[in-house]
Amino acid sequence: MEFETTLTGHEPVALTIGNFDGIHRGHQRLMHELRATAAALKSRAALVTFAPHTLLVVRPEIDLQLLTTLEEKLALTRQYGGIEDSIVIHFTPEVKAMSAEAFLDALRARFPIRALVVGEDFSLGRNRMGDVAFLQEYGRKHDILIRSIALEEDERARISSTRIRTLVGEGKIGEANELLGHPLTMSGPVVHGDHRGRLLGFPTANLIPPPHKLLPTNGVYAITVTVPSVPGGDSAVGSRVYNGVANIGIRPTFNGKERIVEAHLLDIELDLYEKRITIDFIARLRDEQRFAGIEALKAQIAADAQQARQLLQAAGG
Repeated sequence: MEFETTLTGHEPVALTIGNFDGIHRGHQRLMHELRATAAALKSRAALVTFAPHTLLVVRPEIDLQLLTTLEEKLALTRQYGGIEDSIVIHFTPEVKAMSAEAFLDALRARFPIRALVVGEDFSLGRNRMGDVAFLQEYGRKHDILIRSIALEEDERARISSTRIRTLVGEGKIGEANELLGHPLTMSGPVVHGDHRGRLLGFPTANLIPPPHKLLPTNGVYAITVTVPSVPGGDSAVGSRVYNGVANIGIRPTFNGKERIVEAHLLDIELDLYEKRITIDFIARLRDEQRFAGIEALKAQIAADAQQARQLLQAAGG
């Protein structure tokens, strides 16, 4: 079983295991419990997750679109879960075929595991036999504390990545963000486009979504943009946040074909080419649409910018 980790492999650890797509409020609660458990056991808290997402191997026939890339997931884990360390397991058909016992034995051979903190519906291993009851027995054999945490709910139903993905796909960003406990995010390098935005008076930073990245339905959104202060730097370190407006879609007025994200910073112009930026989607403004001419498009973009400016200012941005 191959993996990448920030851990040395020597000091005791408390772990949680899962795909954790989106790092939503339920995930965050689990991580806060993990941190408390690790502190009580004088251990390091670490996230065990998988690359690729397990469903891409278990059910390759489905078109799975994910809330977070691996990089985004680990960044959100640090920011909202307070967990700095991770073990990223390369999920393969061979790992899929492992029994729960063999999987945990492999982890235990490399790391001194003192605790596992999981959700009450947790399971792992071949045929998902490694449920909480199995973990409790395994923990008794190997002196590992097992804690199962009740699932987080809102007033309607359990908070889940699947439920949030449905909301995002429908463009219901406000509802999705409420369940996430943070804005839906997208990170990536700014690529060169056709520079048409600059000619229109609204220069944009263009991002091409990575494979399996779920974006909101096509349309215009109020956003914030995190930009690294150091050239070539990471947007998570030494960065500044700007208000903006973004279009997701194919630019039908210009007969576009490729789906991209175009982000325009409000009231400031920066050279963002080749920088890795992070876009947080705050609210949906309107559908993408085709305009009869350039002047109509420019007028609508100006109106979108003003609406985003007012909304973000009202939100304290």
